[in-house]
Amino acid sequence: MMHSLIQLSIAVLLLPLLSFVVLIFLNRRLPRNGDFVGVGLLGISLSISLYIFWTVIVQHYDPAFKVAWDFTWLDFGNVPGVGPLQIRMGIMLDNLTAIMLAMVNIISFLVHLYSTGYMKGETYYGRFFAYLGIFTFSMFGIVLSDNLFSIYMFWELVGLSSYLLIGFYFHKDSAADAQKKAFLANRVGDIGMWLGILILYSQFHTFGYQEIYDHIKNGEFHMSQAWLTAAGVLLFMGCVGKSAQFPLHVWLPDAMEGPTPVSALIHAATMVAAGVYFVARIFVILTPDALHVIAFIGAFTAFMAATIAITQHDIKRVLAYSTVSQLGYMVLGLGVGAYSAALFHLVTHAFFKACLFLGSGAIIHAMHHEQDMRWMGGLYKKMPWTFVTFMIATLALAGLPLTSGFLSKDAILAGALGFAAVEGGGIYYLIPVFGFGAAVMTAFYMGRQIWLVFFGESRTHLKPAEEHGHDAHAHDAHGHHGDDHGHHEVHEVAWNMRLPLVVLASLSVFIVFSPDPLDGGKGWFMHLVQTPPTAISAGEAMHHEGAGLHATQPGALLAEAHTDTRHTEVPAAHAAEAGHGHDAHHGPVYADARQAELAHMTHENHYTAIMLSSIMVAVGIGMALIVYVFRIIDPDKTAQAIRPLYLYSFNKWYWDEIYDATVIKGSILISKILAWFDANIIDGIVNGVATIYRKFAFFNGSVDKYVVDGLVNFTAFTVQTTGAVFRKIQTGKVQTYMVMVVVAVLGSFAWFITQFIK
Repeated sequence: MMHSLIQLSIAVLLLPLLSFVVLIFLNRRLPRNGDFVGVGLLGISLSISLYIFWTVIVQHYDPAFKVAWDFTWLDFGNVPGVGPLQIRMGIMLDNLTAIMLAMVNIISFLVHLYSTGYMKGETYYGRFFAYLGIFTFSMFGIVLSDNLFSIYMFWELVGLSSYLLIGFYFHKDSAADAQKKAFLANRVGDIGMWLGILILYSQFHTFGYQEIYDHIKNGEFHMSQAWLTAAGVLLFMGCVGKSAQFPLHVWLPDAMEGPTPVSALIHAATMVAAGVYFVARIFVILTPDALHVIAFIGAFTAFMAATIAITQHDIKRVLAYSTVSQLGYMVLGLGVGAYSAALFHLVTHAFFKACLFLGSGAIIHAMHHEQDMRWMGGLYKKMPWTFVTFMIATLALAGLPLTSGFLSKDAILAGALGFAAVEGGGIYYLIPVFGFGAAVMTAFYMGRQIWLVFFGESRTHLKPAEEHGHDAHAHDAHGHHGDDHGHHEVHEVAWNMRLPLVVLASLSVFIVFSPDPLDGGKGWFMHLVQTPPTAISAGEAMHHEGAGLHATQPGALLAEAHTDTRHTEVPAAHAAEAGHGHDAHHGPVYADARQAELAHMTHENHYTAIMLSSIMVAVGIGMALIVYVFRIIDPDKTAQAIRPLYLYSFNKWYWDEIYDATVIKGSILISKILAWFDANIIDGIVNGVATIYRKFAFFNGSVDKYVVDGLVNFTAFTVQTTGAVFRKIQTGKVQTYMVMVVVAVLGSFAWFITQFIK
């Protein structure tokens, strides 16, 4: 059975890749540009994923379930200075993997089906389905990976896929800019992630999750705890990029330039989910300091993005900032130790946010690509299916009772309250304050969106003429043809766009995850996805010995924490949430005293969180009713009265302008300085040295030419002249030699006579 599950997982991984390969090369040769290939193969993959889900989650129902398989991918042998260097690849299938496979597959299949209606008539229709295939394949790879190296490979493939899909309308400057912005922002996070991976590899000489877990649990981390904290924070940078957390959040709203089905896939099940999933996988190596960083970044991101969403006019942009905010909740949850709650929210959010994005796509499609909510209104009668499903998903996003969002979000907020209490309050109370503040704003901006889009009278006729003209251009840019939408009757979308909305809305109801509308940790998800046993946890189990860290024995941890729930007041469900407790089937799980205290405080604050969250949601909805329904407060006059704050929100806290003035212009300035330095200093030195060498070479050439060559040539001339003279003498004729002898004798005789006379 276990072996067959691995084989089925491999099939799930490869089917979307097959879809990509077939469609990228053959889409123009197939009927309907091959959309049936993408939908069909994803349908098969979905069936297999649901079978895996049924086998792992329903039949086994075991919190400790895990099967793994790996093989040697590269073996470099014994590398000098490094030692044995081997990279293994494999698959790890546990409860979280099975749930994520099913979730990603459901949403990806529904997006494929939805796209057959929404993207009909596009110029690159077949290519679009190919891109969806490679995107889904990349996410499956992240989910199934059992080591840091392979997850990084698929991580970069997700980045490539998002680049292709965000810039699908590549002939538009805005789309081309958005894809580059997303790609570059993610590269910043990915560099940090890779450095974190290298720190861990340099210590453990392995990329495998389980091997790293075991090394740390056994105290075999010989660097300081600061290095482990640094590794955790650097790895978290990958999540900051992929899951659009501050300060790298700026790319996600611009990703709306891609087709709406892409927005649903990116914002719900693939790219942004990857970051949170990755932090969950490395959770056991995160030190308290790293978790504090994660908690504060998540809380601030949740609050900041919510303040921006309340003033946006574009229906998709509101949802985009909502996604950033909800991702902040998930990261906040992981940071405060509410591991199961954070991942629970990841899954629930995937369904209702995909429903909202596909619902917004149905509205945009019916409104002939109008995206500004100010020119909508009155759609609930004309699009009843879209209205009902959109409303259910909105209630889930706002966190109203009887929805899945209520269960998961309130569990995170309870964890935030418990975390602040355990940490002694003070600045740590900012985390739940940001969380509850984001909750009230979420209810407000979603209530605003519901009213502007579905209620009141249609405001299409109020749209300025110049904006009509702009929209007409936008239609052409999207590959759709036709006159202005004012000449067409708005009606409900076709079944292939309506069915995904119904399915996703159904999955946003509480009963899917728990029979108890208040939950309290009794649902199947919270039971099966428990916090892994942390090796370092709060650091209380570690002590310094020389340069290294050594963990106390797990048994000591267990004794110190008194984690057998038969002997503590911590309820089992909440002990599981904090990663400890005594499970009736699987025995005690290792933890420390701080985790037990955190679980206890989370349990104590569960109903407090429900009460406060419900009040926040009621306040948010009430404010939306006061402003947009009853018009007791005029939104336009209010915006004018607080114009600086309004503009601050509307212009997204001016993050783009700040980055443009600092990072971008700073980079340009640095590049200009470096270019000047290169041209005038480096090149000046090089050119100066070249000039000196040229002069020296000229001098050397002159010496060579006139002195060395002169001596050589003079010697040759002398030899040549001497030879010419001797050639006259050495004629080879006896007569000449006799004459020369006679002359020599006569000359000698004459010389003697001369000497004698003197």
